[in-house]
Amino acid sequence: MNALAKAQFEYDNRLPVELDTDAERIWIDDAAEQLLLGADVKFKRSLHSPQGVTYEQFAAAVDEFVMGQLSATGISNSVLGRLVLAAKRRASSDACTAAAEALNSPNPDEALRQIAITLLTPMARDALIAQAEDAEL
Repeated sequence: MNALAKAQFEYDNRLPVELDTDAERIWIDDAAEQLLLGADVKFKRSLHSPQGVTYEQFAAAVDEFVMGQLSATGISNSVLGRLVLAAKRRASSDACTAAAEALNSPNPDEALRQIAITLLTPMARDALIAQAEDAEL
């Protein structure tokens, strides 16, 4: 058996990595924080394609959420324009106010965190397996 076939055989027949939900929750919380800080979350399992959530994907999910909020509620039609103008003027207080209005949530920071968690949760198990594989090396 050549080395590649042997490695594939061992990989296919090893016992699954045991993960606990606390480890998954911690990974999701840490990865969500990375997204909120503007970083990509990436990992790669052995013999699998790279996975993760980029900041761009997170921003698109936030955009989709905000657009849903705008169409479903009585938020001011000018909120996105005010957000852009405040950012352009570097008026962080005005930008924060407009962003909070656009998110239409009693806790805008938690709304953003929940969007990140929604994106990250399906890949938590694979991320922890990737970490365990990296630790074996």
